[in-house]
Amino acid sequence: MNMFMAIYCAILFFVLSPGILVRIPKNGSKYVVAGVHAVIFGVVVFFTCNFVSNFLKNIVSPPAKKEGLLEKPKITA
Repeated sequence: MNMFMAIYCAILFFVLSPGILVRIPKNGSKYVVAGVHAVIFGVVVFFTCNFVSNFLKNIVSPPAKKEGLLEKPKITA
């Protein structure tokens, strides 16, 4: 996990904290609300972690050309 993934997880944790965007369930005790939000956070991280990681890899370090391979000149007739 790199620094950008850690920042992504921290922002996601803050946004999914009870009372920031929504509080689910509204009339639940503080432990039930915290548990529901923890499960939601876990599910969102599980399904988005690979996507965000691949997205950040392409932005931070774009794929480099392999050394030693020369581009063949195009032959036109």
